Amino acid sequence: MVKVFHRFLVYVTKDVGGRAVYSDSARLCNNGSDTVRLRLRYIGPFTKTGLEGYVRYIALKASNGISTSSEDPESGSFELRPGECISLSVEYVIDDALSRGLDSIRLRMIKDGVVKIGGFQFDVVTVNDE
Repeated sequence: MVKVFHRFLVYVTKDVGGRAVYSDSARLCNNGSDTVRLRLRYIGPFTKTGLEGYVRYIALKASNGISTSSEDPESGSFELRPGECISLSVEYVIDDALSRGLDSIRLRMIKDGVVKIGGFQFDVVTVNDE
């Protein structure tokens, strides 16, 4: 049975076009006493702003080389030993049409972080030994 080990909710805001990378923006740690075998999964948008479609690509990339994205929704498996942590980076690409399709007030609100383009869910799930 697959269980959610950790859930990341990533909000896209302040960027209105092109590629953005937020390096080492999150950490995943194993605070338990046993080694865990995990996978990263892209679940998809969980908001309904109507702007989520402008996010052409979004990814969660771990410092151990494992990643998941809107184009490749499930990573390979990896182990996390007790007390071990890995850093996670978020990367996304926003269609430039967003800045052409919205009025200046709404664009300013996105740039100021008041309005979000969308929220996207990534889960870290346990892998059963088969």
